Amino acid sequence: MTRLSLNQRKWFFSLLLVLVTLAVYWPVRHHDFINYDDDDYVYANDMVKAGLTWQGFEWAFMGTHAVNWHPLTWLSHMLDCQLFGVNPGAHHLMNVLIHSANAVLLLWLLDLLTGKFWRSALVAGLFALHPLRVESVAWVAERKDVLCGFFFLLTLLMYVRHVYAPARRARPGSGIELRLALLFYALALLCKPMVVTLPLILLLLDFWPLRRFADSNPQASSFKLQLREKWPFFFLAAVFSGITVLAQHGVLPAQPGNPLLLLENLLLEYAGYIEMMLWPHNQSFLYLRPEHISGLQLLLAALVVVGMSIWTLADRQRRPWLAVGWFWFLVMLLPVTAVQLPGLFIADRYTYLPGIGFCVLVVWGIAGLLAALPAQRVVTTSACLFAVTLLLVCAGLTREQLGFWQNTRTLLEHALKIDPHNGVAQINLRVYLFDQEHSGIWQKRTLYPNGNTNQPVQP
Repeated sequence: MTRLSLNQRKWFFSLLLVLVTLAVYWPVRHHDFINYDDDDYVYANDMVKAGLTWQGFEWAFMGTHAVNWHPLTWLSHMLDCQLFGVNPGAHHLMNVLIHSANAVLLLWLLDLLTGKFWRSALVAGLFALHPLRVESVAWVAERKDVLCGFFFLLTLLMYVRHVYAPARRARPGSGIELRLALLFYALALLCKPMVVTLPLILLLLDFWPLRRFADSNPQASSFKLQLREKWPFFFLAAVFSGITVLAQHGVLPAQPGNPLLLLENLLLEYAGYIEMMLWPHNQSFLYLRPEHISGLQLLLAALVVVGMSIWTLADRQRRPWLAVGWFWFLVMLLPVTAVQLPGLFIADRYTYLPGIGFCVLVVWGIAGLLAALPAQRVVTTSACLFAVTLLLVCAGLTREQLGFWQNTRTLLEHALKIDPHNGVAQINLRVYLFDQEHSGIWQKRTLYPNGNTNQPVQP
């Protein structure tokens, strides 16, 4: 059997990645809508159910329904209704297809950036199969996550192609890659404004693996020039940040006036996300903030977050991938950790893109340690077996978690099994069961136990 060329290997594993992802998520074709945001986004929204219409197009761009402005997400749901009607299985499968495409884009992006195919493949596999991805993929209302991720990754791919085009200024049509990157970034923001931090991610990639600041790189330039190149990206980020604030004006909760309290919340949430990335357990669609936080919990959170930040910065010259992966993770989570919603803690869906940085940190960090060990043949074989085992475990956990998203009842009963005192799940389950018993129109779901339905869903 002849060995595959580099290009053939890339295509083969891309196809394998898509097939495995589809196989793991295949049960969603029988899943129902969830009576939690899916009503607003699809099955109880007459404008969306009408499919692609000029009136719907105007509605998507001119309104802030569901306290967000993400017109491309609305158009995506309208297209699904145009093609499939209000068929929950088809809507779910569309999410899975986009997620599969995102995993392939990530594989190609990391391989193009680093030239480390197997490490890139492992990161892409973890992205595709990690159980924290279930909420973004199996929840129809989270189409904004996977669709935004698609254009986010295309933005990075075009940006890297721009950097790697040595004669881009000399040839006709030069700079097309950078203009495409800006276009894809605008489309990503039109799906979900959480990616306002993308310009900072570009700067991180300039540091590593692009090494655009390194003296040894003949194409290196100053930090000032790099900022000047990216000013359109920063401009778009600022515009969409302002639009998001306006869209949620009047319903955003008041933030803690005490900076120390805000810092405490940030540390605890980052520590919670790290724990779930490394050990996904007791997953729920809604994590409520613990009523009591001990001093020891806060100290451990501070040690992990601050300690990792200091360590990766101090070691940035020898192992730059640690700093890039770590700060990718922190920076991309900032929009959803800096805004504190009453009673809420963390959410699986918020790790969809930030988790990429964490996986790069772990995979490249472990690979660097293994490369320093003797008996490389044995080490390589053991590492391959461990990687395959890890992906299989992730696939099994994902399939298990997927079962809880079959319908509203299975989701809420699982949430109450995790936390019997979850008042949000209690109220929503009662409303759902009442509707099922009386076969009436499902009432507007209550977002918080106090009955206030005007609270925002974070971008």
